[in-house]
Amino acid sequence: MTRVAPDVCEDLGFSFVLCGHGWNDVHVACGRTTFTCRVSEIFSDTASELAKLCRGILTNTSTSIALYDEPGGHIISVITDEKQQHTMLLVVHELGPCLGAHEITGEETLVCSVRIKRKQLLGLLMAELWKNYHFLQEPSFQKSRGGRVPASALRALNDEWDAHKSLGPSFLK
Repeated sequence: MTRVAPDVCEDLGFSFVLCGHGWNDVHVACGRTTFTCRVSEIFSDTASELAKLCRGILTNTSTSIALYDEPGGHIISVITDEKQQHTMLLVVHELGPCLGAHEITGEETLVCSVRIKRKQLLGLLMAELWKNYHFLQEPSFQKSRGGRVPASALRALNDEWDAHKSLGPSFLK
């Protein structure tokens, strides 16, 4: 049995739901903390933003994405740790009622800040993107849903994940 550092949260869950009519939900569970990021497709391309987050995790690069609601939204960041390269800090801030603020100003509300394993978070996010990509292939699921999943970018990310020495292989085959 491998020993997990006491500050690493393994009780982590992510769900990306294409709700229809221009809305999406990103549900996050970290330990006993759960929250929902409601996202307007008018202001955010949820799938592309989550793919950017996956790229940051895969390359171990600090990355932030903005998921806008009407009004407000959330900024989700992954921050590298030079000492523990198998982990990243997952930080979520809730934005106030203004639109277009992509940078942390200090006026946001901290929702979550937790150390996570890169491999676990990458797997959770990629599985949600893959799930929605396949659901959107069915005409009945497409009704009232304008969202898309960037198929070629998702396949390229999955190939990189599959070949990655420490995070691979991908379980999405």
